[in-house]
Amino acid sequence: MKILGIDFETEGLLPEKHKITEVGMCLYDTDAKAPVRISGFLVKGALVTAEISRITGITQSMLDTYGYEPTIALKAVSSFANQADYFLAHNAVFDKSFLMALDSNLANSKPWVDSRTDMPPEAYAKGKSASLKYLCADHGFLYEAHRAVSDVLAMLRLVAMYDLDTIIKRSQIPNVEVRASVSYDDRLLAKERGYYWKPELKQWRKPMKLDEVQAEKDSAGFPVILCEGK
Repeated sequence: MKILGIDFETEGLLPEKHKITEVGMCLYDTDAKAPVRISGFLVKGALVTAEISRITGITQSMLDTYGYEPTIALKAVSSFANQADYFLAHNAVFDKSFLMALDSNLANSKPWVDSRTDMPPEAYAKGKSASLKYLCADHGFLYEAHRAVSDVLAMLRLVAMYDLDTIIKRSQIPNVEVRASVSYDDRLLAKERGYYWKPELKQWRKPMKLDEVQAEKDSAGFPVILCEGK
């Protein structure tokens, strides 16, 4: 089985408005338990703000000098995807949405697996954050975050610590969000259980698998409500 680990760095969070600044890909052979193709490159056309440069280290000059044209970048992604059975990303909704904006057929050509939600529950029990950087630290290693190839290789190293067949089966269980019904004074109770503040909704929310909701309701210590939609 071949899994295509993929990560996009972008100029913003909105795929209908913002553009990709960097692509990282690694085709992973589960039989060999090793990467077999790796590629990473910058993409022309985006406008890099000072804040994005601070987070990623990518500058406008780097894109203008070394970036690939978007059409060439898309062909490269397609070439890797043609050899894969699954896409793998961390917070796959984000990466899939940006690929959808470029080529919806390609984005829907393989099932998506998400290392942020699809690993076994014990993978997330060691810490309070499901961000890739913190999960890797919880599992005993550090890496240079927010560069696409580094993120992909870290994600694959993390996922390889668990049974991949189990992860793929879990990827078929729907992802949902629950919200914590807590007062302002009790907000830290939610934060300590991994809920994040969603300011536009003024809610503490947490993503999880549908089959985990009842256990969360039973153990949280405060009312937990399954959200309809996002």
